[in-house]
Amino acid sequence: MSRAPELTPAEFNVMKVLWQLGKATVAEVRAELNRRGAELAYTTVMTLLGRLAGKGAVDVDRDREPFVYQPAFQRESVLKERLRAFLHEVFDGEADAMVLGLVEDESLSLDELRAIERRIDERSQAAEARPRRKGRS
Repeated sequence: MSRAPELTPAEFNVMKVLWQLGKATVAEVRAELNRRGAELAYTTVMTLLGRLAGKGAVDVDRDREPFVYQPAFQRESVLKERLRAFLHEVFDGEADAMVLGLVEDESLSLDELRAIERRIDERSQAAEARPRRKGRS
């Protein structure tokens, strides 16, 4: 599977709408963006969708009018790529520094901290349950 293309913040906002809706026309994307507080002209949304199609980030159904756009990449795969890039650019690839920065952030609620702790525990248990490969300690 190919990597998702680089996206501008405006293009990423359009992608978030498409991931939520599944597929949509220019008017539907614009309506959702406007609902979220991004007052964009119809032609601006059309241009953004055209750029996304040109980058291969969205697929376009041109067999009907108006055209229908849908994401060419799953949300989770794009978010993982962006998180990895952020980790390397900002934290020099040191995941522990990034996670500790989040955990030490006083804006996280107790529920959020507990959810993080549960996910770490689940991940640790899954890693311990995997058979070890030869040559690895």
